[in-house]
Amino acid sequence: MRRRTTFLSGSLAATAAIACLTLSACTPGVAGSSAASNTTPSGAVTTDPAKLGPVTLNVLDYFTGGVDNTWMNQVVAGFEKKYPNITVKRQSITWSDLMQELPLKLKSSNPPDIVPPNQGWQSLGTLVQGGLVDNLDSYATAYGWDKNVPESILREQEFSANGQQMGTGTLFGMPVALSSAIEVYYNRALLKQLGLSAPTTYNAFVSDLAKAKQAGMTPIALGNQGQSGITQPLYSVMDALGDQSVITNLIYSLGQNSLESQASGFPQAVAAMHDWAAKGYFTSQFAGLPETDAETQFVQGKALFHFDYSGSLPFTSPSQAAGFGSFVLPRNDGKPAVATLSAATELCVSSQSKHVAAAAAFLDYAASPAAAQIAVNLGTDPMLAPSVKLPTSNPEFADEVANANLVNAHNSGVPYLDWATPTLFNTITVQMSEMLGGKTSINAAVSAVQADDAKFRAQASK
Repeated sequence: MRRRTTFLSGSLAATAAIACLTLSACTPGVAGSSAASNTTPSGAVTTDPAKLGPVTLNVLDYFTGGVDNTWMNQVVAGFEKKYPNITVKRQSITWSDLMQELPLKLKSSNPPDIVPPNQGWQSLGTLVQGGLVDNLDSYATAYGWDKNVPESILREQEFSANGQQMGTGTLFGMPVALSSAIEVYYNRALLKQLGLSAPTTYNAFVSDLAKAKQAGMTPIALGNQGQSGITQPLYSVMDALGDQSVITNLIYSLGQNSLESQASGFPQAVAAMHDWAAKGYFTSQFAGLPETDAETQFVQGKALFHFDYSGSLPFTSPSQAAGFGSFVLPRNDGKPAVATLSAATELCVSSQSKHVAAAAAFLDYAASPAAAQIAVNLGTDPMLAPSVKLPTSNPEFADEVANANLVNAHNSGVPYLDWATPTLFNTITVQMSEMLGGKTSINAAVSAVQADDAKFRAQASK
């Protein structure tokens, strides 16, 4: 689940909600699932769209309003200006409608050329299995995506050609130049009041929580009424304490490591959530507090820290945002901070498209520095943007961009843990809520999450 919020020219925050909804989807090894036939890319591979003659590209997206819609409109305008022979026709529908209708739209007699499935088994994996999206390997080589995009990000769009293995094999999508990462936000004034600076190790962060509690502050603003709020600190602590390669391989069902292993960081993260709740580090009555209320309380100065997705806080102006900063939860071993990070969406090309070369050019432009700069100009988080020009009046936004750039530079991003199976998000949120409510133990919660992953792997191996 990823939400991104921004403000334009000091106006009230415009919110774009991107909910990761669970679909009933084909899963690897399920009898009757069709193997993908798209083992080689269709159409001529060219990186000079100006030579294609007049082309009309039909693009389906879910940017129905807010800053995402504005970004997409400006990306389309910039692309059409660069390639005046190509006309882009957008159709925008809601995320929930997209997830329900996308396979049928791609199977129709007149499918869109470009579509934005969700990463993971619930959406992209199903489309790959059905042979509904194109193999982009040749374009990855031609445009240099395989060299210019961090491997940790590119793998989020990779599946085996038959759709039975995620995170390896063939490229079926490209990230756009909008990022989504889990970060730790902090109140600059409260941190200074405690005589502290942004922590540089995980142990220092935990020490700061204790100091805040002793000083009468709420250490962490948290709302978990919808049961998903706890996943943000949970994933962050797992990233800080686990081995990056182990976490990544677990999510992609590779290797033999278990979520019950210390190398994954998951048992330690679950135990930390239990410990922090017991010590009163979270907002009082957090189990019944909506996430949006916790965000509001945080920007009102009622807590020292808050875990959230980049760009999610309800600031009303850059001047208000200037009182806050953000960082990726650091590690104790001196290695680069690991963050749960992805593009805000990916774009794929229909396997029935008659304009694959033009569509690939649009994917390249949507992931370009120009598209990233459009995001920055709109006050929303860019992706793959080490050289964007940042506004000097908003240090909090500068922190967010710097965090994403550092993670990409170190190739230290990991996918969302719940991508590992179609049911894992529900299992994690239910188990964490029951544990925090005293209805189950730390070990039982960890074992239940591991059992979900093991069941999926067993099914996939049949």
